[in-house]
Amino acid sequence: MRLFIAAKISDAVRGELTEFVDQFLQFPGKVKWVEPQNIHLTLKFLGETDSKLLDKVKSATAATTKGLGAFDITLSGCGAFPNLRAPKVFWVGIVDDKMRLRTLAQQIDSNMVELGYERESRPFSPHLTLGRVKELERLELIKDAFGKAKFPPQTLTVKAIYLIESRLRSSGPVYTDVAEFPL
Repeated sequence: MRLFIAAKISDAVRGELTEFVDQFLQFPGKVKWVEPQNIHLTLKFLGETDSKLLDKVKSATAATTKGLGAFDITLSGCGAFPNLRAPKVFWVGIVDDKMRLRTLAQQIDSNMVELGYERESRPFSPHLTLGRVKELERLELIKDAFGKAKFPPQTLTVKAIYLIESRLRSSGPVYTDVAEFPL
């Protein structure tokens, strides 16, 4: 099973993100825009996981969320990794003033390392991936428009995190919830 742990976004925020992305669809360039139903906030990518580990992954995730309550984050701004000059990923940023999201991601990472998963090599950078660049050619109009775009701040309440299976298809990934962990 190819797994990751994530928070989901509300339908209202999904609608705002869909409208935001729609403005870039008119431009040439090979960008694979994320299907609206697949936009999520990744806390930890686990990758290929032996089904024998599934119960341990669920237990470790449940332990991480125990005693946590729901909390708000703010979606704000947009950008690209590594930068807009040579983008590989277009994203909307997340403001996590109280560091609850960052703390949650770090705890999940630590708990998964104990199960044999690799520790994250980069600091946690909360964002929602909107598109992945497939070719750097003919991206000038998208890069220019994305650089000038403003994603209006949106509040999102994180009420649960999910263990999600990702099945890769030629048409794009298909996500299936494996477990939900209410906060």
